[in-house]
Amino acid sequence: MNNLIKMKNLFIFLFLVCTSFLKAQNKVSLYKDLSADDSTALLTVASYPDSVRNPVLRACQNPEVLVKAEALQKNTSQSFRDLLSNCTKEDQQKIWDLARYPGLIHEITNGGKKSKEQLESITQKYPLEIKKTIIESEKKHYDLLSGINALQENSQKEFETVIAGYPPQTQTAYRTLLNHPDVLNTLATNMHLSVIMGNIYKSDPQQIKTILDSARVEHEKQSAKDLEDWKNGLEKNPEAKKEMEDAAKEFTQQQQTDDYSYSDDIYNTGPSQVKKTLVYTSPPTITYVINPYPYWFGYPWWYDYPYWYPYPYWYNCGFYWGVGGMVYIGFPSPYFIHWYFYHPYHHYYYSHFSDYCVGYHYQHYGPRYQRTGFNSEIHRWARANEPNLPKGYFNNDSQRPERIKEFGKFEMDYHNNTKGVFGKNITRPEFLQNNAGYYPHINPVINQPRFNKPIIYPQQQNPVKFKMLGPGGNFPQPMQRGGGLNRPRR
Repeated sequence: MNNLIKMKNLFIFLFLVCTSFLKAQNKVSLYKDLSADDSTALLTVASYPDSVRNPVLRACQNPEVLVKAEALQKNTSQSFRDLLSNCTKEDQQKIWDLARYPGLIHEITNGGKKSKEQLESITQKYPLEIKKTIIESEKKHYDLLSGINALQENSQKEFETVIAGYPPQTQTAYRTLLNHPDVLNTLATNMHLSVIMGNIYKSDPQQIKTILDSARVEHEKQSAKDLEDWKNGLEKNPEAKKEMEDAAKEFTQQQQTDDYSYSDDIYNTGPSQVKKTLVYTSPPTITYVINPYPYWFGYPWWYDYPYWYPYPYWYNCGFYWGVGGMVYIGFPSPYFIHWYFYHPYHHYYYSHFSDYCVGYHYQHYGPRYQRTGFNSEIHRWARANEPNLPKGYFNNDSQRPERIKEFGKFEMDYHNNTKGVFGKNITRPEFLQNNAGYYPHINPVINQPRFNKPIIYPQQQNPVKFKMLGPGGNFPQPMQRGGGLNRPRR
């Protein structure tokens, strides 16, 4: 069924493309008619300058290379993780950060172990914040770094073999895209869109450029309006705004444990205080210089969402704290939204912010609106959960925050209290039936077959306990009433 739906969407898209040719439209807006994933991918490509878009279009003329590159990337990234498997998580993060600087690991390992003076000389070429890591890692993990360097070189050689038979311009295009791993990842995971863009580019290069230009212009215009709506709505909803701030603080605390590179000072002070990662132009434009994780090695395994660029915390939250208070810089990133929505206790503790996001999504998602990464993540979450809930559960009314809170409570309670009781796993319907009084809005679906399908949460194939230190203490602490699980009836 899923394949039929995908094929249907593909044929619809092809029809729309052909129609656009026949009508010779000067302003093309096909991206509005795409599926959610296609539209997001198209906007990703359109948002880049021609220095990236042109290599993308050339690369898409030979999409089979994308398939081979993706297969090579999966093998290499797994080998990289295997090499790091005996290191602590902190050491893994340090080595992953070294890999973000092209040529650095090769320079550290080439020619054997280095003297203190040689290492000091190497550090002069790189940002100050990586200096200590270079020296420590060379002393502690030289053999490991040598193995990583060999893996990197072998991967590049294999890739060069893959592209060897193609025209020089195609080879150059793919080499360029290796410096933009998020783009390569987008093209490989949206292959049907890549094929279509490549075919259009072959027959009429200007047409696909017009499509991308139109997508970018309309996206920027609509995004500016949508952001104003987002900000104004939050200012009128102080409960949602306060909960967004609390969620952002929790996110920051977690990121500090996962990523040693950025301190809480960045979150508190905003972009004007980020040292050695900024290039200042005329105010208020700031260009952030952040090296991505290398395509061949992937991003760290503890991120449950594609996270190629380790941006400061406030970038993902969509705001930072300025002198006069909160300064909005955009929507929360897809990474933040994915983290937020797929940890159910957030909906219990921050139900007004969840309600605001859900309401905003339903108002700004669809053929007439932007299918951005922000909206797409909420859409995926709603699509996964709506079929398991009573009809109209997310309808816009005064009770929706309470229903969302109840949903978060149910998911927390179920996954925290039902594993291993009496030596068996309790089904969702059993748990709901035995604790019906806790979840009055969810009760109508007790006997609905689909309700028994579990929701898979990040990094937890079999979710058991959610452990998170948040601004209000240790999360979660649900199932109040008598303190504990209502055991299943015998």
